[in-house]
Amino acid sequence: MTKHWTAALAAGTFVLSGAAFAQTTPTDEQTDDESLDTITVLGTRTERPISEVPVTISIITAEQLNQELTRDIADLVRYEPGVSVAGTGSRFGLSGFNIRGIGGNRVLTVVDGVRLPDEFSFGPFLSARRDFVDVDSLERAEIARGPISSLYGSDALGGVVSFTTKGPRAYLEDDNLHIGGKLGWSGADESTVGSINFAAGNEQLAGLLIITQRDLQETENQGSIGGFGPTRELPDPQDITSTNVVGKLAWQIAEGHELTLGLDYLTNETDTQIFSDYGTIVSGTLVNTRDAIDERERTRFSLAYNTDAQTAFFDQLRASVYTQTSETQQDTFEDRVTGAGTGVAQTRERRSFYEQEIVGAFAQLSKVFQVGETEHLVTYGFDYWATDNQSIRDGGTFDATGAPTFEFFPLPTRDFPITEVDQLAFFVQDEIELFGGRLMLSPGLRFDSFDANATADAIYLSGNPGSPTPEDYDDSEVTARLGVVFAVTEAISTYALYSEGFRAPPYDDVNVGFTNFIGGYKTIANPGLRSERSEGIELGVRWQGDDSAISFNVFQTDFEDFIESFAIAPQFAASFGIDPADNLLTFQSINRAGVELQGAELSAQFALGSIVDVGSFGLRSAIAYADGEETATGAPIDSVEPLTAVFGLTYRTPGESWGGELVLTLVEAKDESEIVNPALRAPTDGYGIVDLLVYGDITERFSVNAGLFNLTDKVYTRWADSAGIGADAPLRFTQPGFNAAVNLRYDF
Repeated sequence: MTKHWTAALAAGTFVLSGAAFAQTTPTDEQTDDESLDTITVLGTRTERPISEVPVTISIITAEQLNQELTRDIADLVRYEPGVSVAGTGSRFGLSGFNIRGIGGNRVLTVVDGVRLPDEFSFGPFLSARRDFVDVDSLERAEIARGPISSLYGSDALGGVVSFTTKGPRAYLEDDNLHIGGKLGWSGADESTVGSINFAAGNEQLAGLLIITQRDLQETENQGSIGGFGPTRELPDPQDITSTNVVGKLAWQIAEGHELTLGLDYLTNETDTQIFSDYGTIVSGTLVNTRDAIDERERTRFSLAYNTDAQTAFFDQLRASVYTQTSETQQDTFEDRVTGAGTGVAQTRERRSFYEQEIVGAFAQLSKVFQVGETEHLVTYGFDYWATDNQSIRDGGTFDATGAPTFEFFPLPTRDFPITEVDQLAFFVQDEIELFGGRLMLSPGLRFDSFDANATADAIYLSGNPGSPTPEDYDDSEVTARLGVVFAVTEAISTYALYSEGFRAPPYDDVNVGFTNFIGGYKTIANPGLRSERSEGIELGVRWQGDDSAISFNVFQTDFEDFIESFAIAPQFAASFGIDPADNLLTFQSINRAGVELQGAELSAQFALGSIVDVGSFGLRSAIAYADGEETATGAPIDSVEPLTAVFGLTYRTPGESWGGELVLTLVEAKDESEIVNPALRAPTDGYGIVDLLVYGDITERFSVNAGLFNLTDKVYTRWADSAGIGADAPLRFTQPGFNAAVNLRYDF
């Protein structure tokens, strides 16, 4: 597929838009509940219809997750152009979210307002990622695109993904007791899932418990060559087990006052036989076998207080305190022979551990008042959180008798010193309605301060000889935001947004330290790293009908002092990165001058019409285009996704008890001109895939969701996964061919 389909997409979009404007009035079966103007909290921190917020937001409900047979966070954004999750072909699993080309820890990801653990990777045996959410526990997911630090602080440089877990009262609208269950299967990874939810209570006291168990294998691909080594195309064998427990207890202590106690626990174990590494030679040693056991665990407790009691200072108050602990342990086991297979037989073990603990408190107050002809909704509050962060690498090499052999660098060691980071923020926003509500201005300010304290313990010092003493560092930043929404007519509105982003220097970039004498390289600290900053502008127009909607926006974001991890140390540029003091190639995290991103996004959803006794049809479409470059060199930004479009044709029976959707996804190719170094990250072909989704209520209590994916058995590689290919067989990173999935749900 070539770029020529771009024009076809644009033409098709205008045709669809015209059909939307020409759609007839709703049928008698359509009600106000079917309005597409969904309420969001993410855009302004207050409840607003999407048509009234000056930012692009996607909302994915629990019903959508069920209908799309979502297994994980990658499936969650499967039909969200411009948003991706990488990880196919890796033993370490899924990474975090990438929004408009910005990913990793630059995208803030929260569950019930609590930040997910940071990503952290170092070397070939440690990659702690952010796949800490089981989608069956979610009531909704909201995705805000672009910098939004003035509302959510550091790490919201590229956007925000906000997950809300299910609560008890949604299950108890008609009864004081609810028990429900789900069983599911997917052929893409031979996964089985079982989930049970139990809710009980009344208006004063209600509780909910959700337990989800998943068992799966490696995700299938479209390779055909097995065997061992980098030429292997089939996926490496994996056995994966995951358990998630979510509990909530909501207590209405008085009218208008509620306390909610929350628990969220997730554990995952992945056992991998890394056949693609069998038989490789590393630093003159033959690796006969390499296997791994990777475990991760997250536990979060929270206590939230909500009240709508009106006082002189607020009409609504939301506050919470929380604590969260996350651990990632990744063990690697090797059978090897020195001298490229002609020397001494050995076994080697590597254990990598990363832990982050967070405690925090948050309070947000809102007050409505009038000044003359204008109405104001002022939102203000504070946000505090502190993290303790540490990593450790350990292990050993043993001969055939089990006796330890010499290691070329000391173990155990730390890749960065134990670091405590305290962050405190104050924010204020005023949503001002003028001209009878036709014009809304939403200026906002936020002040963030952070303080990082590093502790160089004996493990760090012994494992990093010659490294400088780690330094504490601190900084502060004020970020601003101004949004404008203007209702041209009752159906058409326009918006503009200026928003600033901010990200403090990561602790693992500032004080990182590692020396590998046998490899001839080292990494050194950079206490002079500056905070990353961004300025973004977005302009958009929306049309909202009774059962149809169209939205189009353009954006540009400029980033300053973008941090590049493990770059060639610039102070040794004259010697090609070699430190003359020890003749080691030297890497260091540095600030780049700047990065510029721009693009456009369009989405449309509308009814095609209804046929009596047959059902109703609808169409949805979404297109995302982005481009980026480094301002100093003009080099492209590899993390930007190619032009992507999704079209879905939906059908519902007259009673809406049965329905389905045929989904077409089109992705443009990435050619060499769009890649910094095609030798390191190969171009990918464009592709089109077709999925069929079906759902239905067998009885009032029993429902089924089924899906057929990649109906044409297309061979394709997602651009998000191409970074992991390297010297391996490209087909090992392809997505599954034709596959099916089914979920069964029953409410007792």
